[in-house]
Amino acid sequence: MRLAAPLAVSALMLTVAAPAMASVEQSAAVPSVPAGVRVKGTFTGIDLAWSLPADQGSGLTGFVVHRSVNGTETTYPMPPTKLNWQDTERIQGALYSVAAVNADGEGPASTPGPADTVPNAPVAAPTDAITVANTVTTDGVSRTFLGQIAVQGATQVIPLATSGPTQQVDKAIAASADGRQVVFSQGQTSLWTVSAVVPHAQPVKILDGSSGITTKSWSPDGTKIAFEREQSGSSCIEVIGATGGTPTRVGCNLSAPSWLPDNQTLIVKDQVTGKLRRVRANGTVLTTYAGTELAQHPVASPNGLWIAYFKNTSVNVIPVAGGTPVPAYPYGTGGDSISWARSDLLLVARRTDTGSSTLQQIPVNDGRPYANVELFVPPAGETVESAVWQGPRLTIKPTPAVVGSNLSLPFDTTGLVNPYISCEFDGVKTAPCPATPFQRTGVTAGQHVLRIWGVEDGGRGTEAVRWLTVDTTTPTVKVTGPTFDVTKAATANVTYAGADDNGVASYDVRWRIAPTAGNFGAYATVKSGTTATSVAIGLAAGYEYCVSVRARDIAGNVSGWTVDKCFSRPSDDRLMGAAKGWVRASNRAYYLGTATATTTKGISVSRSVQAKRLFLIATKCVTCGGLNVYYNGKYVGAVNLYKATTEYQAIIPLPVPAAFLTGSVLLTTRTSGQIYQVDGLAVRRT
Repeated sequence: MRLAAPLAVSALMLTVAAPAMASVEQSAAVPSVPAGVRVKGTFTGIDLAWSLPADQGSGLTGFVVHRSVNGTETTYPMPPTKLNWQDTERIQGALYSVAAVNADGEGPASTPGPADTVPNAPVAAPTDAITVANTVTTDGVSRTFLGQIAVQGATQVIPLATSGPTQQVDKAIAASADGRQVVFSQGQTSLWTVSAVVPHAQPVKILDGSSGITTKSWSPDGTKIAFEREQSGSSCIEVIGATGGTPTRVGCNLSAPSWLPDNQTLIVKDQVTGKLRRVRANGTVLTTYAGTELAQHPVASPNGLWIAYFKNTSVNVIPVAGGTPVPAYPYGTGGDSISWARSDLLLVARRTDTGSSTLQQIPVNDGRPYANVELFVPPAGETVESAVWQGPRLTIKPTPAVVGSNLSLPFDTTGLVNPYISCEFDGVKTAPCPATPFQRTGVTAGQHVLRIWGVEDGGRGTEAVRWLTVDTTTPTVKVTGPTFDVTKAATANVTYAGADDNGVASYDVRWRIAPTAGNFGAYATVKSGTTATSVAIGLAAGYEYCVSVRARDIAGNVSGWTVDKCFSRPSDDRLMGAAKGWVRASNRAYYLGTATATTTKGISVSRSVQAKRLFLIATKCVTCGGLNVYYNGKYVGAVNLYKATTEYQAIIPLPVPAAFLTGSVLLTTRTSGQIYQVDGLAVRRT
């Protein structure tokens, strides 16, 4: 069978240790060297092909493929009808040759050559390959597997692996922007990702137990995958993290998602109108494209300028900004898949007039598609269902969609061969571009576009584009609680609320503290970078607390600090001086379990303070009396502790000082025989 790995047919191969493939004198009757031997490499395997030898009339009985690795040769017998061979391994330094065989024996082998070279040329790893979902039909049974073909000169599809999930996949696949991974589904119920540049890489399942999964699209920053789910005659679009998680829904009656370079918006097909739309990932419709009825398989170009799609038998291209679709020359058949190899090159899989398939590339110049170039025609019984261009390329690393005015955007050139890097920001080019990250300061608010190009030795070009929204408006924030001036509790819950058009990302909370008779200390951090909108703080008795908050939006803009929200926790009565006649009492009913009590007239308790406002903590009751209040020895008023029902730990405002008070507070009993239970004193400097 075509997909069997060469190494699996071990019964047919011979391995011997040999210093080299030495020449052996052959009988004149053996066949000559096979013609046109060529070795092409993908990232995951080897495509070896040849033609019949010049003396093909010598009754060929087969061929022998020779693979030599570090002096060890392995041979693979082949039938006479087979003119290609695949190796699902890509081994550094391996050399390949082919010999023809007839009844008189094996003829001379071709000159050994490494992959992607002419014989005896230096070994060169591939820089590009095309990953495909390829369907093979044998005896009426079809199976679709993931494989790769060489970009130029391919003769067959090389499986990514000889076993595992990639051997049975659904037809639609998508590639990551960095060219290194593929996302595929199985049975329309699970999503998988797999490296396309590492031979025999282990696939990773990121979603299971879903249903109806069809088309996929990987976001340009590599963090998200959008996919279509067919549901009861309609389709919904959902988004999941590239490493897994719970999908979020974009909307229904939508199909065929394709990300734009801001990583926040998608091109989709509206199933009700049949037109293409641009929508946010939250489902908000931004644009409907006129003239796109009957569009199929829409895909946005990497630079975000163009949308390509099938319409009937043509490939059409329309600007993302809107306009008139431009069709390519009709090919007479519809298309199965369409993707962008670059922003100026499309990769198309389509049916031929005879019902087989072909893989083509279509140049696109300034939004105008041109005549196709055929890349690969699979053999009879095989069909390329979908295809994506694969290979390391320049990428811009994940960044927020909304950023501040000072930009620092890292980019990655891993895998590129000595690239020359140039940049363009809002149409202004810089070449060469300084090393990563790309930086700008003082960027104005609004929409901006960053493009970075990398051109390798040999001329291969790769491009990355990022749309950015610069936000220079700071968020607003206010403290909403607590609302009290004094609390007896050992904790307080500070609450706050922020607002910003693009969303609040985090908050900073700080406080400053003052003792009963002292100044405020410096501000200290309570919480930094918290996403919570409340924070519980512990309170010590005898201190005033002033709390303020600032907000930070997703672009990094930071608000000013709010006005302080201040409150106090009372000090205990034990810290008050008491004249003879007062008794120190203890009871769980009192604040902090103690009180200073008397029934005697004309005796005082006192405390030194620094205060703008003061509050007495005391018991109120039906037999409780009144207290005269003196500030620095001057009478300022009285407070009444009478209440028809007993209230322990009552908070009683004292007269407000005429000026900021620094000195003593004296409280003197007014009558004898009445109850006085003083529990504590709270002061406010604010």
